[in-house]
This record gives sequence, structure tokens and C-alpha cells, in this order.
Amino acid sequence: MVAGSPFAWAGALYFPGATPEQSVNLSAKKTISFWAKGDGKTYTLIVQTVSGNGQSGEMPAMTTFTAGPEWKQYVLPFSAFDTDGSDLTRLGFFRILEPAKFQFQIDQLEIK
Repeated sequence: MVAGSPFAWAGALYFPGATPEQSVNLSAKKTISFWAKGDGKTYTLIVQTVSGNGQSGEMPAMTTFTAGPEWKQYVLPFSAFDTDGSDLTRLGFFRILEPAKFQFQIDQLEIK
């Protein structure tokens, strides 16, 4: 992360489509499931869709989780992100707005 950036973040992005901007219809699926562990800091999962992509000034749908030292499973419904999954463009796992060292791991990401 670079201090002074308008939106400082670092992390990982997952693009389920053939290209980064192509949406996919995952409305038959209901949840995002993953395991995480880390340094005890708070991280953010962002779900971007065609209708909620942040390009028009709105914030993409997001939720936070704490990645502690032990593996923990997180299961989050698409409804928590104001979407049915029909126009999903990306998932992002981020540490936001704090220029500092951090460490977290994600495993077994599944859309079920």
C-alpha cells in the first residue's frame, strides 16, 4: 500500500469470467465459502457486480472478517452483498486503508 493513495488497498482479486470485466451468472449458487487465517487483523471481502461495480461513485458490496491465527471457515450468502449472483464480476480479499505489513491466507474458496 502507498500512503496518501485515495483508496489504498492490497490483497487478491478473483475474476470468475473469461476476462476481468465479464460477468458470470451464478444465481444458481447461494453462498461464498472460504477458509482464512492470518495475523488477527480485519480484512474485507468485496463482491462486485455489473450493477454494483463502484464506477458510478457507489461503494461495492463488502463485509469484513478477522483472520486469526487458526483456520476458520466463513460462509456468506450472496444476499448479504445485495445480489443474487446473476451478474458477478469479481471477488476481492483486501486489507484496506492502513499502510503497514499484514499477512493472511485464504484457502478452499467455493461458490456453492
